[in-house]
Amino acid sequence: MTIIQEKKENIIFADNLFKDALVFFESDAYKESLEKVYECYKIYVESNISEKTSICLTLIVILKIFLKEGTYKSNLHLLEDAKFLAKESNRGNALGVNKWAFGEIAILDGNYEESLLYLEGAAEQVKDYPYILIKIYESLAYSNLILKNYENSERYIMKANEAAQKYQYKETNKRVKQIEKSLSEFAKYGKDKDLSHFEGTENIDRDPLIALLKIARTISAEINIDKLLKTIAEQARYALNADRCTVFLIDKEKKELWSKIALGLEETEIRFPIDRGLAGSVVLSGETVNIKNAYKDKRFNPDIDLQTGYRTSTILCMPIRNLKYEIIGVFQVINKFNGSFTKPDEDLLITIGAIAGIAIENNKLFETQQRMLLEQKSLFKGFIDTLAASIDARDKITAGHSLRVTKYSDIICERLGIDKEEREIICQAAILHDIGKIGIRDSVLQKKGKLTKEEYQHIQDHVRITYDILSKIADKSKSFKDVVEIASSHHEKFNGEGYFRKMRGEQIPIGGRILAVADVFDAVTSIRHYRDRMPIQDAVNIIKEGADTHFDRRISDLFLSVSCDKIIDIILSQSDVKFDNNSKEVLKNYTLTDIATLIKKDAKTQREKQVIDIFNNLYLNKASKEQN
Repeated sequence: MTIIQEKKENIIFADNLFKDALVFFESDAYKESLEKVYECYKIYVESNISEKTSICLTLIVILKIFLKEGTYKSNLHLLEDAKFLAKESNRGNALGVNKWAFGEIAILDGNYEESLLYLEGAAEQVKDYPYILIKIYESLAYSNLILKNYENSERYIMKANEAAQKYQYKETNKRVKQIEKSLSEFAKYGKDKDLSHFEGTENIDRDPLIALLKIARTISAEINIDKLLKTIAEQARYALNADRCTVFLIDKEKKELWSKIALGLEETEIRFPIDRGLAGSVVLSGETVNIKNAYKDKRFNPDIDLQTGYRTSTILCMPIRNLKYEIIGVFQVINKFNGSFTKPDEDLLITIGAIAGIAIENNKLFETQQRMLLEQKSLFKGFIDTLAASIDARDKITAGHSLRVTKYSDIICERLGIDKEEREIICQAAILHDIGKIGIRDSVLQKKGKLTKEEYQHIQDHVRITYDILSKIADKSKSFKDVVEIASSHHEKFNGEGYFRKMRGEQIPIGGRILAVADVFDAVTSIRHYRDRMPIQDAVNIIKEGADTHFDRRISDLFLSVSCDKIIDIILSQSDVKFDNNSKEVLKNYTLTDIATLIKKDAKTQREKQVIDIFNNLYLNKASKEQN
């Protein structure tokens, strides 16, 4: 069993175990659920899958909280670890599940407005875990209910109901019904009182230390810069009990201040020179500005108020600094409720600014790291493409072969439902499968006639040479080891009579079995200087008759069931023959097996003759065109 096969089986086992864990979770059997999640967690850690490791770690925290296990601090540390892994994977599900956990903690703390910030983000990101999504909807409905946002609560109840019924979660459906009943009662007795957005926050504890803990926890959960700025602004506004807050960042290259956040206004990007306005003066001076009456202060520009109809009263404007004490942005908090901004407000905003500065800098570092990873990936792809091109340069007879084999292999991977990671490895192996031909003599490699026995044995060495060359790369990259195994097994046969290691059956990596089909099909359907393209019915017979001897029958049968528009598209990929849309639409309805059967058929209908003509005109015209 190959590394990929073993890893895949372990992951499938863990995935099924995780589903079982959610079943226990749904029936409130938290202890049993926790045991199974722990098992999944260990497998995902060993398999180095950051996304699922993060999700398991997050769920462990949720279950421990429900079971009242561990301290608040220890659970929060675990949740921070899960968040780090979620950021590393950069997958929506992991990030969303992590936000759900922080939202649940906020609810337990009685911080319902804060919980909405997390849970709304979670609802947008969790896609592949319907039960968790239902739990998120439940919590959103509950928090909105407590905050007397009845319409929002009802909307999330409906979503939870629909999902619970769709996925047949009976216990969950009961809980949702209970929230629905509570909503009905709250709405009946609570609607007489007209609550403003802020009345519901009057009794919320505004202790500065608690506020800072919440802010640090909330803003560190975001990796998207626009959402991060919005979250920072919202948290600062809330902590200072103000109407609006805008966070401006410095664009050093353009010497501008910019923001996409203007709470209470339409969300548009604001940009202006770094030396303009109140925010600009704070950047230049580095000092905090606390204005008690905006219209009596010369630094205030009333033009925006005139345009929007808004009335600015009090302003607290303060620089945001990074760890080097450099100014990277500006807070502008407007209109404090119940009076003017105080010295404690300034102290609190300074601390918020320090936390925000670190979060913004970390975000920039994360984005830089992501760009570097993409650049490295691009460079590696370029390196692989260059290696493949070196074969085309030496062997004009088979030029383009590796690229076509890659495309055929990718189609097979898609049909087999192979995941993105493994599919990419197989395609890398496909593009490099003939790299060993670098070590084959020109007299043999470029010979136009039939090879002698000695020459054939020599050309077989290209597989061993492929293994030797790629193994040197694999010494520097563990993830490349599977590429080596797959690329060097494309001439192995299912019955064990191939070369160079005489592997058989499932000893051959699945990628190698895929390449075997793709390689042979392209070899017999390509043009050589010494022969034309093989008739398609003969090519189909070679693949069909090779099942269980040369090929894995599952793969060869699947390949022959691929629609002909995809096959022709690859065959013509390096030709100037036009593949028109009408022909594509016709061939989309026929497989390679269908075409071979129609050609052999004695009495053909007019439609069948038309289909064969369309196929052959494309398949054979390229041959005559390239020979001329």
